[in-house]
Amino acid sequence: MKEETMNFFHRQLRNEDGVIIVIALFVLALLTIMVISASTTTSIDQIVASNDKYAKVAFYHADAGVYATPKLISKTIDEAYLATGSDLGNFSYLSRTDSSDFFRQVMGFDTYDGGAKDVEFTIGGNSVQVDVRMLSKQALAGGSAEFAAGAEGAAGGSVIMLYEMRAQGQGPVNSVSNIIGRYRKVVGVPGGL
Repeated sequence: MKEETMNFFHRQLRNEDGVIIVIALFVLALLTIMVISASTTTSIDQIVASNDKYAKVAFYHADAGVYATPKLISKTIDEAYLATGSDLGNFSYLSRTDSSDFFRQVMGFDTYDGGAKDVEFTIGGNSVQVDVRMLSKQALAGGSAEFAAGAEGAAGGSVIMLYEMRAQGQGPVNSVSNIIGRYRKVVGVPGGL
């Protein structure tokens, strides 16, 4: 009987049917966890990529504000008037009192308004607003004194006006970007960016 009992235990220990099912369930659970993890990572990557795209769109809009506004500043100075209607192009003024505020601020007649946005335009339905601040103006070396004495300078009496522009560009899904740029206008010399 002792030998019969031993054979019974040996047969039970050699029976591997239950072990295969346990291993299969363990592998299946492990694969399920890996698939869920990969799916979550992919979803997060898509969200990050979308947010990055929206931030870049807002950045490029603000950058466009820094590059487009000097053209308006240059036109205002060169033609000594405030552009209106079709002369203004895509811009609109964000004035506190009347449309001459931008002209007066660009020419340096008024003190700085403390950061209020001065001009606005839209790109693809998104707003770009720019605050313009005159930082300084000075006579260009080789200017009027040398010209009057017969030693004509390169600019013949020009003035340099330095501006700071703070542009705020909006993008999709309420994304916003801010850029600060500087523009140097040489009065009497055609140009702008």
